[in-house]
Amino acid sequence: MAEALAAVGIVASIVQLVDFGTKLLRRLDEFHSNLDDIPTSFQHIKSQLPLLLENLKSTQQDVDAGIIKPETERALQPTINGCRTQIGSLNSILDKELPSPYDSRANKTKKAISSIFRDKRIEKITSTLGSYIQTLTFYHTAVRSTLNPLKG
Repeated sequence: MAEALAAVGIVASIVQLVDFGTKLLRRLDEFHSNLDDIPTSFQHIKSQLPLLLENLKSTQQDVDAGIIKPETERALQPTINGCRTQIGSLNSILDKELPSPYDSRANKTKKAISSIFRDKRIEKITSTLGSYIQTLTFYHTAVRSTLNPLKG
């Protein structure tokens, strides 16, 4: 029973995180299309987020297929929670930094200038998400190698 609850917990976390991450990626795409240019710090996030989302979807498929043991689910949960925290932080920054198409020129300029001061924080989030991507990628590589051992 506890194992089933753990599986439901990790799947719910992943589903929520993929949804949240997809919305965030959509906002970045929208921002990019409206302004033709996106700050470098957001470009890194925009390039890493799709890989993170694919890793999470793959993890969810493994849980659904019963490939992941309950202890592995528990071990992955902090990584998934960490991803959620970082994406939430990034979303908060985007709320403050991304100008809307309806913002005045002065407001857009103000947001552009203030974004310079948030670059370090965004770089830290990018770095942390990169480390979570590495963790999930390593996990998937390990799982695949045990499911499909080399034949020689």
